[in-house]
This record gives sequence, structure tokens and C-alpha cells, in this order.
Amino acid sequence: MDRAALIVNIDKKEAFTVAKRAMQWFEARNKDYLIEKQAAFQLDKTEKEADYEKIKKEADYIIIIGGDGTFLHSSHHFIGSDIPLLGINVGHLGFLTDVETEELTKALEMIDNDNYNIEKRMMIQINHYRSDQKIASSYALNDYVINRDPESHMLKIELFINKELVNNFRGDGLIISTPTGSTAYSLSAGGPIINPHLIKAILITPICPHNLHLRPMVISEQEEIRIKIDSDGHTVKGCADGRQQNEIVPGDEILISGADQELSIIKLPDRTFYTTIKEKMNLA
Repeated sequence: MDRAALIVNIDKKEAFTVAKRAMQWFEARNKDYLIEKQAAFQLDKTEKEADYEKIKKEADYIIIIGGDGTFLHSSHHFIGSDIPLLGINVGHLGFLTDVETEELTKALEMIDNDNYNIEKRMMIQINHYRSDQKIASSYALNDYVINRDPESHMLKIELFINKELVNNFRGDGLIISTPTGSTAYSLSAGGPIINPHLIKAILITPICPHNLHLRPMVISEQEEIRIKIDSDGHTVKGCADGRQQNEIVPGDEILISGADQELSIIKLPDRTFYTTIKEKMNLA
């Protein structure tokens, strides 16, 4: 992989410092690179600027410098493209951006020496129907979250799997996540950790269910989830990867299944899923 593209969180000063180090590394080795145009302007490198379409056409791999939010936002431009993404963490936890800033040079050298792995991460597809008409569609690498308004009553949630009613409960909401997203909001809500390298699955995690017996479920990525919400007239939001929000009104149906698109992520061979879990959760 010869040509990299840099995507930088322009709101974080440290991200610019890391980007400059990467640029110096490329230039010292006469390697060509691109920079997403907003960051290129801030870095005074407009001759290297590229929009997302140009990056998709011309880059061999993409380095995303920021936190997991930056990674999620940027990754949606490259769904199904087979261009691998490397996340450099200048955020907090960094499960997606699991390469720390001090590891940048090592990571670039390992990629230059073809010493890396590429993991294919499954995604979920969300289709939102109203009066039998599709009104919105989105993908999620981490999760799709249905949450009640803070001032509203608990939601009444009907959960169907493969057209069969599985549960009917009240609670604050519902999280539908991929194995990649099992370490995100779902984990905070009591869901299990799933190694995304080993299994494709969909995780269903209730948020503060009134039924105390209700527990998270793990189902096949080939199964279809259908969700109906009764909110007593209050506002309910559905949100894919924390970025695409749609208002859900009574009578709407949300259909979720494994997507036909994947995302490619670069992983260094000395960093396993369990290494990341141990470091990020302060277990060592």
C-alpha cells in the first residue's frame, strides 16, 4: 500500500501534531499522500487536499487521527470500498482508534513492510418505515440506538425476530449493535463483549428495562429484527453510530439486519482484541 490519505479531527490540537509527524514520515521517504481538504487547509498543505470521493478513488489506505467518534463519522464514507482504515487515538478510550499516538511511527513502518492484518467488520443496515413506506435507511458499524426523550415516560417496545414476537416490554430504549459496537454503548447498558474478529452476530441490549428478567440477546447476522415503539406521543429518536438521527412516531417500524457491506480495518499483528480490551478497560 503506497499512497495514504490522512483524515484529521480539526477540533483537536493533538490531532494536528500527530498529522504533522505522519507528513514528515511520508516526505522523508518520498511517499505520496493525500489530506482531507478541511485538514489540508488548516495544515497549510492545500496541494495535498482531497475530498472524500478523491480519497476513495486514489488512496491505498486511510489514517484517521482522532477519537472513536471521528473514526465512526469518517468510516461511513468508505463502506464497501475495501480501502482499509487505521485509527490513531487522540480521544479517550479508543476501541476503534486503538493505535496510540506514540505508536504512529511503528505503525507506519509496519504497514510499509507489509506487516499488518486487515479485518473485515460487519455492519448492520437500518430501514425506517412509516405507513408501509421506507422513509430512511442507514448503516451502522457500532450500533443503532432508540432512546426516549428525557422528559417522556418509558417506551413500550415490541421486539420481533424473523416476524415472531420475542418480547414486549417497557424501558428507556434499545441498542442494536454489531460485535464491533459491543464495547460501546451496549457495554455500558450491561451487554456482553463480543470479539468482532471471531463472529458475525447482532446484539440486542435493552436500556433500563422495567422487566427485570429481560437480558441482552445475541442472534445471527442473517436474522431480521423488527421494532415497534409506542411513546405516548413523546419524541423518540433513532440514531445510527451517533450521527444519523430520525424521529420515530407511533406506528413506525424499524427493520434491522446484517448489511451486505463491510468495512476494512488495519490491525497491527502485535495488538489483539484482548490486548485492546485489557488496556482500554485498565485491567492491567
